[in-house]
Amino acid sequence: MQPSQRKWLLLAILLLAVALVWLRPLDVMAQSYVDSGLKRALVTFASARALNAVISLAQSTSVSIQVGAGVSAHPAAVLDPLDDLVEQFSTIMLVATLSFAAQHLLITLVGAWPLAALLTLVLLVWGGFIWRERNTPAWLKKVALGFMFLIFAVPIASVASEATYRLLMANEYENAQAQIKVLAPGEAVVSADEDLSQKLKRLWSQSTDIKKQVDELTTQANATVEHIIRLAALFIIQTVVLPLFFVWLMFQFYRASVFK
Repeated sequence: MQPSQRKWLLLAILLLAVALVWLRPLDVMAQSYVDSGLKRALVTFASARALNAVISLAQSTSVSIQVGAGVSAHPAAVLDPLDDLVEQFSTIMLVATLSFAAQHLLITLVGAWPLAALLTLVLLVWGGFIWRERNTPAWLKKVALGFMFLIFAVPIASVASEATYRLLMANEYENAQAQIKVLAPGEAVVSADEDLSQKLKRLWSQSTDIKKQVDELTTQANATVEHIIRLAALFIIQTVVLPLFFVWLMFQFYRASVFK
């Protein structure tokens, strides 16, 4: 590439960077993606808390259920491992929710006008050296690229993480989320004035095969465990692994650009 072509190319890149800083198309896209992820995390977190409440109620209710003459049903032993997993899953979902909220806040902070003004000033000085065809000081390049990394790292990581989710993980999430249902044995209709505790007592007391009921509850619990683990893995990857990976990639690019 000839020197004049290189000069105009560098000036065009600097002008593009200034335009991105002030027009903020990446920030708008990133915030939209983060908001979508936050809504998913809140929905899943609410589902986990509701499931935990139902399991706790089922455990406490099952102790007092009598079926026939002196026969008691105790599904609590089946639900104990699931209850522990749901508690841990709720913690993971809280962390995922906080991660999305933190990303949204960071995008807002790094997009504030003082940082944009500082980067614009630095880029204009850099552009002045290029325009006058003088060697740009190494410290100026480091400062400019450092500001660009600071401003663009979080939005780019957020966009890349959400794009990866939509491309590779969305179907998995939807399937797992759809399978998490409230654990309640039987399919009987509940009257408007019947609460969940009464429903559980009635369903178990009307059963003629306690072993079958426990087996069905065990099957439901095992299936729910599988879907909970899948959801936890998906949110850990999207809210922790992918953002850190993309920020690391950009940092490596920054180091290669500054110390080449």
